[in-house]
Amino acid sequence: MMRLSQLLFAFFILIFCGLSHADVYKTLTDKDYEIDFSQPNKPVVLITWASWCGYCMKEIPHLKAERVEHPDFIWLGLNVNKTPEDGRKVEVERNLPWPSLSDPDLIIGDRFDVRGTPTLIVLNASGEAVFRGRRVDDDFKDALDSLQTER
Repeated sequence: MMRLSQLLFAFFILIFCGLSHADVYKTLTDKDYEIDFSQPNKPVVLITWASWCGYCMKEIPHLKAERVEHPDFIWLGLNVNKTPEDGRKVEVERNLPWPSLSDPDLIIGDRFDVRGTPTLIVLNASGEAVFRGRRVDDDFKDALDSLQTER
């Protein structure tokens, strides 16, 4: 009986400790940012960008407009500059309203199979990718709208 209660206790500890798999990442401003991409509990828009990417810069105004339309989402940049200071400079100059994680070694990028910039990935609240693309187009907007309707 004692063995069974020990096993049950261990089982419950694993379950409760395993509920949060949030990782801590560094932003371009060197702040800690905690997120569990596999269970974010609200939709996430992940914007992979670099300071040298002209197409990334062209998407910023469109992304800002969509953020206004979908304020309850987590909007998060993923900056792949080898030198984070270059990304920080753009973040300030372009007044980006979302934090950007610094990912020069593509640790996060590889998790999402990012193969270029810009890459836009939309995750639902359960962490499933429901959109992957490069532009703020009708498919991107439809993905955001469908997730907003679910909320």
